[in-house]
Formats: sequence, structure tokens, C-alpha cells
Amino acid sequence: MLTTLKTLGIDYYRRAKSNEIGTTMVFSIRPGESEADRPFFERLNARLVEVITAPAHTEHEVKIFQEGFTASSWDPDIPHNATFVAIDAQGEQIGYVNVREGVDEIASGKCAYIALLAVVPAAEGKGVAQSLVNEAEQWARQMGYVRVALDVFASNERGLRFYRKMGFNPETIRVIKNI
Repeated sequence: MLTTLKTLGIDYYRRAKSNEIGTTMVFSIRPGESEADRPFFERLNARLVEVITAPAHTEHEVKIFQEGFTASSWDPDIPHNATFVAIDAQGEQIGYVNVREGVDEIASGKCAYIALLAVVPAAEGKGVAQSLVNEAEQWARQMGYVRVALDVFASNERGLRFYRKMGFNPETIRVIKNI
């Protein structure tokens, strides 16, 4: 069940989804509030880092990369940038997505780019990530983009399966080696 609520011109989504054992998760999605949500985003960094295997990079390099990339989600110098946060029925943050303007290198134009998507372990498989991606896609359409791109680490098998299910298809594969 998906219900749309309008408050101050902003769409908030409430979703109830039954999981495999018949329990229901109710959550809403709201626009991100940089400073208020920042500690939550930073707490999820460890979760994002744990799915990354980058053979040409050290764990420390991956951690530093992720921290910097996460910080960019509240960078005021990035134009056309939106973050949406999923909140459970108790008011706890359970996931977020950051979407911004990106580059469609094949069409030499602009597209929407999902820079970050993360959910807490308890929210996995319950429709939260799917709803966050849907919210990012709605933002992209409202901004006039006709494509949405994202990057996912090759080692993130769950993420790759999820994005395929959501209709994303690989176009390039980046390979790297130390010399």
C-alpha cells in the first residue's frame, strides 16, 4: 500500500509492506535536512564501506573516499542536489538517497545521478530502498532529466541485484590495477 500525503507542497510517502513473515513496516519519506540528518548519514558510512572490495586500494583509502563522498551530499556548492530520508513509524531514520545532476557521457548531456543510497540492516528487503529510488526518479523527472545513472562497486552483489530489479542496466565496466 502506498499513500501520498501533501504537506506544504512536498510529497511525503507512507508505505506499508508485509515481509516474508507477515509483519508490516510503515515508513515515510521526507526531504533531507543537511545538518539534522548528517550524523545518520555518517553512521551509515561503515555499512557502505563494508560492501566495497577495491583490489587496487587500501581499506583506509576506501574509507576516506566514502567519507568524502557522503559529505558531498550536503555540499551547498553542488547544484541540483536533493536528499530524501526514510523514517520509520517511531520517527527513526532508516535510509536515505542522494540524487544530483550528473553527466551522460554517451549522449554528451546531463542526467540525474544517484550518488548515495543506504538503508539500515533492519530495513533491507522491506521496500525502503525501492521507495527511495522511486523518490529520486520522481525528483529527476521534475528536474527534466530523461535518464538516471549510478555507480555501484562490483563487489556489492546485493546492490547489483537490487539495481537490476529496479531496471538499471550496466553500460560500462571500469577496471583498474596497481602498477
